[in-house]
Amino acid sequence: MEEPEVPDCRACGVCCREGSDGRILVSEHDLVRWRREGATHILDAIVPGHFGQEAFASTPEGACVHQGTPGHPNDCSIYETRGETCRSFEAGSRQCLEFRRRWLGAPG
Repeated sequence: MEEPEVPDCRACGVCCREGSDGRILVSEHDLVRWRREGATHILDAIVPGHFGQEAFASTPEGACVHQGTPGHPNDCSIYETRGETCRSFEAGSRQCLEFRRRWLGAPG
């Protein structure tokens, strides 16, 4: 059986477009780390999220506010210090493929 091809995140970025309504949760550990790093540009973009946790703010279109860099609309502008939720999201996972199906009509 052939292994399914893992999506190229930099060509897709759909998971970051699912950021509306407090969906991309931020852990307490990340909040403490960003405070320690003095990352006010990240902390200023935190909003109430689901389950009583904090989350990344979203654009009016529903994307994470950190999605996009000059010339690379799907890149993460805080990639090096991104949160645990983003670090643990796996390209090609069931959730990834579901997002792709909904947004791109891609096969899963």
